[in-house]
Amino acid sequence: MDKRKAITKPIIQAAVILGVFLAIEVVWVYLNVFPDYNMLLCADIVMRIVFGIVMLVMLNGYSKRGESKYPVKKLFSNRIPVWTWIVLIPIILYIIAPFFKLFTAYIFTTSVLTTLIIVIVQQFATGFFEELLHRALMMNGLIMYNSKTVKQRIITVVIAGAFFGLSHAPNILFGENPLMQVPSCFLWGMFIAAIYMLSDNLLLVMLLHAFSDSTFRIVDGLFGYVHEAPICQAVEIAQNVMDYVVLPVVAILICIFYDRLKGKPAD
Repeated sequence: MDKRKAITKPIIQAAVILGVFLAIEVVWVYLNVFPDYNMLLCADIVMRIVFGIVMLVMLNGYSKRGESKYPVKKLFSNRIPVWTWIVLIPIILYIIAPFFKLFTAYIFTTSVLTTLIIVIVQQFATGFFEELLHRALMMNGLIMYNSKTVKQRIITVVIAGAFFGLSHAPNILFGENPLMQVPSCFLWGMFIAAIYMLSDNLLLVMLLHAFSDSTFRIVDGLFGYVHEAPICQAVEIAQNVMDYVVLPVVAILICIFYDRLKGKPAD
């Protein structure tokens, strides 16, 4: 397989899988297949797991044909370079930031605990599905053939970020605002793509994705807090700064200093 086809084939496959997944979700929602919200969430979880397993089979095929950097098992067990933990500091702060709002909490409720538990499970299923889609599959050829130089790495994380961002545009069908979601997901996707490229560890980015999507839901679901309080406003501003400035800048820095962060001499 030539280099261009090796890069574009998994991108096209990822786009097709995403299209099928979204088509099923739209049918479920608009035909009200699952009138009970919790049942809809459970069905979504199952579908994400099933699609994820399909992609694992596809990735295994790439590996057997020598068309991927690592066997599938290695993607879940690769040793994470020490410096990766340093560049992860921004996303770790992003994950724990919602808990600072609890300094203004005035109520704790368990009225929606069942739904919240299902939602959190869904976020981990989302991390499993979306990281297999957007990182492991979509970036398969890019990681193998377009990550040798600084320019190639920047192009790779930009392409991966753009794919991740644009994949959220159809969420307008579910009542979300793509003008807000697409840019932030694009920049966030750049960062996660850079982390994946640096760590070669799919499990790591799956967990980062799941926890990033979970902590604010836990805070909003279990607590009432003063939204207008200075600390809550500061958290919102800090997360926006992370989304639109810090994470994409760190992604580019990872591309530039990749070899040093990997602990190997530059080419």
